[in-house]
Amino acid sequence: MATIQDIRALELNICEAVEEYLDTPDAYSNPKLHVYLDKDRMEYRAELDEEISGSEDDGVYPIEELVREGEDGPEVDNDRASDIANSWIFLD
Repeated sequence: MATIQDIRALELNICEAVEEYLDTPDAYSNPKLHVYLDKDRMEYRAELDEEISGSEDDGVYPIEELVREGEDGPEVDNDRASDIANSWIFLD
């Protein structure tokens, strides 16, 4: 059974991955966010991946979709992170 805490944990994981990209954007040539179920831990995870291909149906999101221009420069689009987390985890 999924809980709101599960959704929030995935949102945080997504935001951390995007922050990792924003901290060193030049370190990546073609970053994508990969959301997946870690079957060993039985939890949803999100991480940067340059080698993966696929669509949103596969859990692959262009990193640009998760970055917006803030007052101090590029920042995580928290609304988009929330949308993605909510599309992966459903409350019972």
